[in-house]
Amino acid sequence: MNLVSSISPRTGRVSLNPALAILIGLLATLPHPPVAGAVQENAGGASGPLPLSLAEARNLALANDEQIQQMTEAVFAAGAEAAGARADRLPRLDLGATWNRSLKKPVMFLPATMAASFGGTTSLEMGGDYELQSALTMTVNLWTAGRLSAAAGAADAALAATRWQKAVVQDAVLYTVESAYFDVLLAQASVAIAEAAVEAASEALRVTDAAYAEGTTSRFDRLRAEVELANRQAPLIQARNLRDLATLQLRRTCGLAPDSELVLTDGLEAVDGPTALEILLADMKIRSPELASLRHQVAARNQAVRLAKAGRGPVLQMKGQYAVQGQWDDDFLPGDDETAGSATAGLALSWPIFDGFAAKADMGRTGADLRSAQVELERVTKDRELGVRQTRVHLLNALAALEGRRESVTLAEEAHRLALVRLENGLATPLERLDAELALTDARTQLAEVLHNCNIARSALTLAVGTHTAPDTGSQEVQR
Repeated sequence: MNLVSSISPRTGRVSLNPALAILIGLLATLPHPPVAGAVQENAGGASGPLPLSLAEARNLALANDEQIQQMTEAVFAAGAEAAGARADRLPRLDLGATWNRSLKKPVMFLPATMAASFGGTTSLEMGGDYELQSALTMTVNLWTAGRLSAAAGAADAALAATRWQKAVVQDAVLYTVESAYFDVLLAQASVAIAEAAVEAASEALRVTDAAYAEGTTSRFDRLRAEVELANRQAPLIQARNLRDLATLQLRRTCGLAPDSELVLTDGLEAVDGPTALEILLADMKIRSPELASLRHQVAARNQAVRLAKAGRGPVLQMKGQYAVQGQWDDDFLPGDDETAGSATAGLALSWPIFDGFAAKADMGRTGADLRSAQVELERVTKDRELGVRQTRVHLLNALAALEGRRESVTLAEEAHRLALVRLENGLATPLERLDAELALTDARTQLAEVLHNCNIARSALTLAVGTHTAPDTGSQEVQR
């Protein structure tokens, strides 16, 4: 997953001229039409729309995303593996017991020369009707030629890699929910602009109808006003449908019910410019959870190589045992004098002299895995650097486009104002007014799209750099 968090701004926020500030304020404060099927707030205030900020959307996505939940379980499993690898450092106690009922006792055969001593019989039954054997055994690994330390090191490195993999998923989820949130904001802005365009076209048709009735305008102008109103109905319907689809995606990403009503409390705003490329690349090497996970995977492969090499070395153990055994007849439980105990203690040394080249094969396999992990780390590091460079350029391009779009809105607003003045003074036709309104609608739509692109580009740059500075060891607060 070549996935590309907070950046330290080098410049201040992009300044807006008064006309652009008014437009953004208008888009942020316009009422949000209710979603079909949503629960409406009743007179008693029992239930109603859910206010949702961008920060709240992030928190909901992190809490409800199924992939993050799966990674949480993966971290738990890796922790259990690490605990199991460290268990061999501790003494091991085993308790075993058997109780047997002899259905037919075993027989010992005697040589013929001994038969006379036992009344002439050549076979004797052995044991009793019942037999008890039990033992408590302790085993302590004193020296394993590095097996235990290598296994524990590999398991700990794998646990750290899994924690960072969870952070990779968290970063991806944050980017997804931010993109979905900005998509809804753009869709809502498009609906507001389309509604304003329909309202303006309706007003133009009303004025044109009145002028046509008075004979001061042509039939063509009246027909053009009717066509403009009809042409602006379809974009409004499409914008509303796109808003509903974007809202559905946001609900799914946040883990909310498909019919829940949302009121987004944040708006499309200009973003900060990116910091210097050298700083971003340095932050990426520290914050990128994908690179951190791969580094821990390389460490785990190193430990696996150590473990394979240690397979050739000796193992020294200390063992101790306390055993109880007994045999008796005629009762289910033995009497006081029918059992006996024994205890032993000693050292055990085992050294694999020839294992059929199994250790050599393990060393070859783990060495190849290590080299593969190192190549993967190098590859992903280069891809991450490329991603940071690309997303930074995309953000710069979006900010550059923003400068041009806000100037276009200013120009379109002035052209629209002049068209109204000229129309009121009889120096322009309704057709010129319609053209000015259409140009203003297009300029506002393009401005909203550029603001959307700026926010998406900032989120992509945050994803490319990464947000985490330490692995997730439980609950982790993500700074954006």
